[in-house]
Amino acid sequence: METTGNSANYVEIENQKIELEGITLLHMNEIRKWTRFMSILGFVAVGLLLLVGVVFVVASITRPPMQIEEFGNAFWPLFGIVYLLLAVVYFFPVLYMYRFSVYAKQSLTGITSGGSSNELMANAILFLKKHFRFVGIFTIVILAIYLVVIIGVIIAFAIR
Repeated sequence: METTGNSANYVEIENQKIELEGITLLHMNEIRKWTRFMSILGFVAVGLLLLVGVVFVVASITRPPMQIEEFGNAFWPLFGIVYLLLAVVYFFPVLYMYRFSVYAKQSLTGITSGGSSNELMANAILFLKKHFRFVGIFTIVILAIYLVVIIGVIIAFAIR
């Protein structure tokens, strides 16, 4: 068994147990308030992305047929689809953050709906992990895309 600090605050690696003191619980409560606030803003942003995406798609469908001189109009449906895809991608980390705040609140305030405080906090931490895993993987994918684009541009200029 590995111990840290005083006897009220210990970690048993084998049994996966942890005890949290009052100050840690206060910090967790403040974290859950901020994650709730940020997730609500995130849901608003997802709604705006959906709205803009739908407007672009509908505008591209209802406009008269594109003429060759109007090259910019060709991108309207593409922009709409990109906005809709961004809304879908952005929805999941926001949802995970919101679920973290809900489970953390239930755990910290003692509101239980069939589960113990420990189970609720475990669910909260699970959704926080899902949020950061999603954001981390998405960041790696975007960085890889940037790298491919940069290499493509360098090759295009070298060939030219």
